[in-house]
Amino acid sequence: MGIDPLRSIGPTLAVFLLLLSFITNAMASDELVYRPDEVYRSPDGTTSVEALGNGVFLFRWWPGLYVSPFLVGDREVLAVDPVNPRVAADYRRAIAAVTDFPITKVVYSHDHRDHIGGAGVLAPKAEILAHPGTVDAVHRWSQDDIPVPSRTVDNGDVIAVGGRSVGVHYFGPNHGNSNIALSFNTGDGNMLVLVDTIEIGIVPYRTLPDTNYYGYLSSLEQAIELEPRWVLGGHSGPGPGIWLQRYRDYFLDMATALAKAEQEIDEQPAAPGEDFIVASERHIQAVIDRAVALLRPRYGRWRGFEQWAPMNAQTIRMAITIGK
Repeated sequence: MGIDPLRSIGPTLAVFLLLLSFITNAMASDELVYRPDEVYRSPDGTTSVEALGNGVFLFRWWPGLYVSPFLVGDREVLAVDPVNPRVAADYRRAIAAVTDFPITKVVYSHDHRDHIGGAGVLAPKAEILAHPGTVDAVHRWSQDDIPVPSRTVDNGDVIAVGGRSVGVHYFGPNHGNSNIALSFNTGDGNMLVLVDTIEIGIVPYRTLPDTNYYGYLSSLEQAIELEPRWVLGGHSGPGPGIWLQRYRDYFLDMATALAKAEQEIDEQPAAPGEDFIVASERHIQAVIDRAVALLRPRYGRWRGFEQWAPMNAQTIRMAITIGK
């Protein structure tokens, strides 16, 4: 019996290699392909750090496939999204493995709990920065694991970090109402961070939770105008900036496919004795199935397409129906 090469190198590294292989193949026609420069890996293999140059690093938590950038300036560090208290402790150790400078600033990307818990564990004395909408949300929660931000940032602001800087962009509602994009100047060009809004080679998540469809399109258009060399999500990347256009195309193509499917599939009245809800759901499912089939030739290789594209279609169909 032969030896499985992935099993022999351990499950965490195997996941990493599979993900990297997929992204590399998915971007085979692109000029840019991200090649990680790993400078730290925890003994248990669950976390790692990659260097991007100019003091920019990426922290990865492999069990949950979360990624958070941090910036090392002159005598201080800015960290983005501590994730949760457990991960934040690993994040703190990972930063300490590459610099002795203290974490003086923590940025919350948006107001979703799965990204911004644990700042008190990551850096208890740090200044916490977030969009005003995120501040409002944290006040409403009143929960100890998410400290209230001490400073608000908004579109056009620049955060100074020991001789370096991070640009702040707010494009309006997209994935949530308070999601800010962050610009980092890496050693290989500008990187735009759009947490949970762009994921390289991956279909948008499930039912697009807390998403404003038309705001999402507008945000992608504004981000495209910035012409970043790289883009980073909250769970994947970096990848070339062309993925902003690809995501916009996906959403627009989904809307077109749904309209075509509605034209092709006539809505039939309920059969004698059939509940009208059952009849309505049968029609909707047929439209969703047809729309997904129309998209499969172009997007079927994206990870999660078979599982999540039907859910995306449900949400986008409803957004178009109600107009927001």
